[in-house]
Amino acid sequence: MSNNSGVTSESLVRAVGDFLQGSREAVILENGGVAFDLTQSKYSISGERGKCLLHLWSAERNIVRRVVEAEVKNDVLRLAVQKLGQARPSKLEICRERDRRTPSARKAARSAYQQKLRRVLEQQFAGFKVVQLSSAMDLERSFGPIYARGLLRQGQGAFAVLGVNQQKTQASIDAALTFAILWMNACREAQDGKVIVEGLKLFVPAGTAALTRERMAHLNQEAAKWQLYELAERGESLREIDCGDRGNIATRLVHCTDETAARERFAESIAHMRNLVPECEIVVLSSGKSFSAFEAWSFARALLSQGAASFRNAQEIVFGVGAEERVLGEKNAGEFADMLRRAAEIRFPRLSPPRVVADAFGTLARVVGRARCERHCFFCGRPCHD
Repeated sequence: MSNNSGVTSESLVRAVGDFLQGSREAVILENGGVAFDLTQSKYSISGERGKCLLHLWSAERNIVRRVVEAEVKNDVLRLAVQKLGQARPSKLEICRERDRRTPSARKAARSAYQQKLRRVLEQQFAGFKVVQLSSAMDLERSFGPIYARGLLRQGQGAFAVLGVNQQKTQASIDAALTFAILWMNACREAQDGKVIVEGLKLFVPAGTAALTRERMAHLNQEAAKWQLYELAERGESLREIDCGDRGNIATRLVHCTDETAARERFAESIAHMRNLVPECEIVVLSSGKSFSAFEAWSFARALLSQGAASFRNAQEIVFGVGAEERVLGEKNAGEFADMLRRAAEIRFPRLSPPRVVADAFGTLARVVGRARCERHCFFCGRPCHD
């Protein structure tokens, strides 16, 4: 698809939107580097005034780009985009597949990781012998090439070994324990009593063991010896993770929020939202964040973004779930009101829908386009008991 007379802003919006809806875990590349990860970022698309505008934001970044061309090739959406104030287009790529390396490059990376893991095993576990170590496909047992699998033996005892390298996604790392247990069971069946496979040694990249530690802590301790390690590949250093050390909570100091000043700053958006949701209860979390409780259900959020036609910051309200949050506008005002109605019916079936829904269409006409709020301001409603 190119930006010619037959391509409209609506068709570009549809093409980009359809691709993004099927790409919940995609990464967005700009200038060759990863700019956004959709598992941790949000987006919205609009086609107003004959322009297709793509808005992307995360906790670290916030950009708006005008899309002038779009082309899908090999699960990659290649966009020609314009930055604000610049006529020359630049490239933006949305990749469904995070790992864009060639098969030969992935195979080389797996081989290099196996060599590192072998060296670490031989250095850190003196007296043990690495009997086997492979990442070959084993379809019979449902093992793919993602994980390196091996057996560490000492006399008549042994440990099943499974490792995952740092280039894999967090989802693959979190799933490693499941495959490691299957691998340990396969090792026990293959040894058939000749060697006692006492347990499992699982190796994950440095800084990624939190979820695996929680899961391993709840395994049957009598079924096997469960051991978890973090491997820093660059220095080939190893750290054993104590699965019983789960009581400490990560903490940090933050500035005390001036709630009065924050409410004054958010006053206009709060007033607009309360016109729409009379029972809305606002709670200030920080100078740039506020949250309101509709029985802990968050239905809308306001944020600060770059204006579509200038370098000045503009503010907008978004609604929806995950990366599919959309900017509230006149075209989707009815959809927003319908979302509130359906949510109320599901969460509070014995109560009449919140009063907000009855007045939603009329109020939205006044609210849309006039919302003002600092970045990350959350709005929720409380059910009406009239």
